[in-house]
Amino acid sequence: MMKITTTTGALLFLIGTGLLTGCTETIDSQNLRTQGIAATIRATATSESETTLLATLRAGGDESNTYVALGGGDRIFATGGDKRVEMQSQSTGVYEAEFPLGAADTPFKVDLQREGDDSAPNSAGTLPAPFSVTPLGTEPISRASDLVIEWTPADDGDAMRIHLDGNCIFFENIDVPGDTGKHTIAAESLRPTNSMMPESCDVNVEITRSRTGKPDTTFDSESSFVLEQVRKTRFTSAP
Repeated sequence: MMKITTTTGALLFLIGTGLLTGCTETIDSQNLRTQGIAATIRATATSESETTLLATLRAGGDESNTYVALGGGDRIFATGGDKRVEMQSQSTGVYEAEFPLGAADTPFKVDLQREGDDSAPNSAGTLPAPFSVTPLGTEPISRASDLVIEWTPADDGDAMRIHLDGNCIFFENIDVPGDTGKHTIAAESLRPTNSMMPESCDVNVEITRSRTGKPDTTFDSESSFVLEQVRKTRFTSAP
């Protein structure tokens, strides 16, 4: 019989407020076939010497709020380059491993080993190339002017995305069409949160170069593997 438990703190809060939407549940892996596990795997390199590999296991698809806790001898491992380690639980259904690696095309692999069902040992992919972001300087940049974000080296083989977030602007997610090492955000494109009395604020900029790996085909078909290089900078946005 399937055994599902609800996170105690969340349940008490939801009962107290009368809200049940968003309740988090867990299921023991012993009560689930491997084909029912949706593995969302992400390798994030923040430098050429630091990558975090995160595997989130869910039952019911990649957007489910039911997380899979490994039990009964089931274990999950990660390999970065030639180093293999057991992934550590960060919360129910979320497993992590860190590696002192981050070079272009570094291979990563996730291996779920099961005692009572089919294992899924072959989720694999390689990192895109690292890059450096040109600082935007310390002087405020007016939203009435073009904002030019640059990085090196350019690389037209992988996807690029820019995320901007600050208290005085609405956040922006920008898919960069082609990686030329530069993207221009046109004047007046960053929208102030208060159009009547526009303000200045610090804006965090996150630039991501990513590529997709291949999750093991034994997993649920909604599984995914993304490998990315992430760099951050900031500037002061002014009216």
